[in-house]
Amino acid sequence: MTRGFVIRPFDGSDNDYDAIAEIWNKCFPDERTNAETRRHHDEHLQKEFLFERLIGEMDGVPVLTGYFGEDEWSHYPGKYRLSVQVVPEYRKMGLGTKAWDWIWEQIKDRDPRPALLATYAREDDADSMRFVEKRGFAVAQRNQFSMLDVQSFDPSPFEDVVKTVDASEVDLRNFGELMKEDPEALRKAYEAGWEFLQDVPFPEPIQKMPFEQYMSEVEGPWGMPESWFMAVDQGRYVGMSQLWRIPAQPRRLQTGLTGVARSHRRRGLATALKVRAISGAKRDGFETIRTDNEENNPMYLLNVKLGFKPIPSWLAYRNELVKGAAEAAKRQKQG
Repeated sequence: MTRGFVIRPFDGSDNDYDAIAEIWNKCFPDERTNAETRRHHDEHLQKEFLFERLIGEMDGVPVLTGYFGEDEWSHYPGKYRLSVQVVPEYRKMGLGTKAWDWIWEQIKDRDPRPALLATYAREDDADSMRFVEKRGFAVAQRNQFSMLDVQSFDPSPFEDVVKTVDASEVDLRNFGELMKEDPEALRKAYEAGWEFLQDVPFPEPIQKMPFEQYMSEVEGPWGMPESWFMAVDQGRYVGMSQLWRIPAQPRRLQTGLTGVARSHRRRGLATALKVRAISGAKRDGFETIRTDNEENNPMYLLNVKLGFKPIPSWLAYRNELVKGAAEAAKRQKQG
């Protein structure tokens, strides 16, 4: 059934970027992407880490894409992330198996040798879940995705919270305005974001991205600093809520990081920041905002109060090839 099927390395051409975007969109039409954002992502990866894409063609037509590499966000020697997508009409033909076998041949003899494999599957994609579980992967974390109908958002239930914050010593500021006033605003947001990320659950410890890479994201096709809001206390960024563009879905936004410094929690800052951000999105005519939270993260309950509704979620899968690899990664971070 796989006669005429060929796997080849990704060549970085416009045609290949168009192909991987089209394959993704056929697999997940409600989470569309485009070639521009995929190319920007690849061009701004940290060069010291392995990252390679591949294309699978049936009689010359791209029907499969995937990638493999080291995890720059959560690096551990011997940890590799990998993924394969097959367009729905070509599933259950053994193409995915061929792609995963092809990927394994590329990484199995690398230095360091694979100890921990990471991938993702969406919980409404039973084929993908079975595929990875059959290969020894188990769920390490579930992120609950949710969506808000922006135009029906009613800020009135949160007015008291916002008024209390406005009356405090903390200022809620639009980040686009802060960037015009302060040449160091982006650096301050970068450092504050790293502080807030320490309390966000991840399957393994994360590493701080270089500032230049952070800047490339803000300046990239999904960057929208005028939609961010900061809580500022005497010049210190003590809270933030980010919204990002989704270029392939121009009326939808994606929540980035929402966080508050430990010293300023339980004052309503997260609620007030998110209300300001959502109200701005409503004023600007956006239709929906998508977000995700680790399912036990209290931020998810705040999103529910704001009106976000659950949508199909992504599962973080891990395959521990060397016993104790995940714990070793955690100890490395702590040490």
